Amino acid sequence: MSYIIRPLMLGKMKMNSSLMTYLLNFHKELWIPVVCWYVRVNNKNLLIDTGAPPEMMRRFWYEDYEEVISFEEALNSVEMSPGSIDIIIQTHLHFDHCGNTRKCYNAEVVVQKEELRFARDPHTLFFGSYPKTALEGIHFKEIEGDIEVLPGIQTFHIPGHSPGTQAVSIQTEKGRFVLSGFCSIKDNFLPPKKIRKAWPVLTPGVHIDSLMAFESALRVRELGDMIIPVHDMEYASKQKIP
Repeated sequence: MSYIIRPLMLGKMKMNSSLMTYLLNFHKELWIPVVCWYVRVNNKNLLIDTGAPPEMMRRFWYEDYEEVISFEEALNSVEMSPGSIDIIIQTHLHFDHCGNTRKCYNAEVVVQKEELRFARDPHTLFFGSYPKTALEGIHFKEIEGDIEVLPGIQTFHIPGHSPGTQAVSIQTEKGRFVLSGFCSIKDNFLPPKKIRKAWPVLTPGVHIDSLMAFESALRVRELGDMIIPVHDMEYASKQKIP
């Protein structure tokens, strides 16, 4: 059994590149995509993350944000609507990954138990990343650890970026593709050659525990045949993967 992943890019957010690549690239500005990922699984409609509406992005993100397409228009492009989504896997609950989730009123939302606990009572440092309104009215299915959500689709608990970040592995005709889960770009898995021997991966710049995040990035690198960093513009711009 194999699937096709359809990236739905909702918008672009501006940031300093070091927020993706810990301790590197402070001098560089970067535009990263806000994305949800659609997969048709037999008779089920699956989303991985839901992005966020522009009003939420502009309220909680301190840099510029540009909308590309609304959540509803994005779903319509794959002949879906919010009400037709059956399952949502939340890689984590930062607002730019779950801001549209409550619109999918029929969906079961798969989240790590530790992520939901933290999101409901975040540390002061992360208070702005977890607006309470984004979590209201959602039917959560709390899980712990690694599970197979559907045949050929598996989640892996990879804490560090947040307490309950999870990567998602999807079987395709060209092998197992893994959505990184933690906020990353291609550089996180291809560091500069001069440091690659010491740092084979780069810790995400935003994290609750840099060492744990580093170990989780190492784990993600080994989970599949291809890694899809969740904020990499190259992958978000594709019509389908593979």
